[in-house]
Amino acid sequence: MNFVIEVKDLKKSFGNKEVLDGISLNISKGESYVIMGGSGTGKSVLIKCILNLIKYDSGSVKINGKEISKIPQKEMLKTLLKCGVLYQGGALFDSLNVIDNVSFGLVYGYRRPIKEAYKIALEKLEAVNLDETVSTLFPSELSGGMQKRVALARAIATDPDIIFFDEPTTGLDPITSGTINELIVKCTKELGISAMSITHDINSLKYISDRVGLLYNGKIIWEGNNKELNSSDNPYIRQFISGNPIGPFTTK
Repeated sequence: MNFVIEVKDLKKSFGNKEVLDGISLNISKGESYVIMGGSGTGKSVLIKCILNLIKYDSGSVKINGKEISKIPQKEMLKTLLKCGVLYQGGALFDSLNVIDNVSFGLVYGYRRPIKEAYKIALEKLEAVNLDETVSTLFPSELSGGMQKRVALARAIATDPDIIFFDEPTTGLDPITSGTINELIVKCTKELGISAMSITHDINSLKYISDRVGLLYNGKIIWEGNNKELNSSDNPYIRQFISGNPIGPFTTK
């Protein structure tokens, strides 16, 4: 089987602190894979290693069959241009209005003409249930939910093969969170985009995931689908999804 993401025995330490200790996972085309785990367990570090934003110590990361640490810089950049990212806070450019934010990758990554980039940006805004009236607004004029939708429009503007979602529903009310979850599912099921997400939101996790991996002490200690997640007797899984303060995560 051809995987869009292949991670094998990935290790990363910062000084004496081992953050990732032999992570292995695969993600197929159109699959939504969610990493869950406590704060500070290395979830964001894992995504940054996959995107080659952080140099890992050893192991292998392949995107669409290409080992990102071994291909020439120019080819690596082309590979990463096929990846979209929805950052935890949206990470919109404060000094740019909505349409310039959404079209940023098209203009500066793909060198598309402004007129063409704007046309695509408006189409992507419509895809996330925003109309043309928001295109001239600045991020400070948007609600948190609207900022997340604009950030998602930017992430899909270049028609990526893969999107990384970093805590996509953090800080949002339940209804807005539900809207974001629907849009993530739309990306994977209707557009065929592969997704890798990290989240603490159990409702979101259950809604958007095809498979789930639990990260603890630098390792994926459990992996399964939604049905297996709900029926698992793994004590780490049971504590995490129940939010129980007593359990293996908190036992010293």
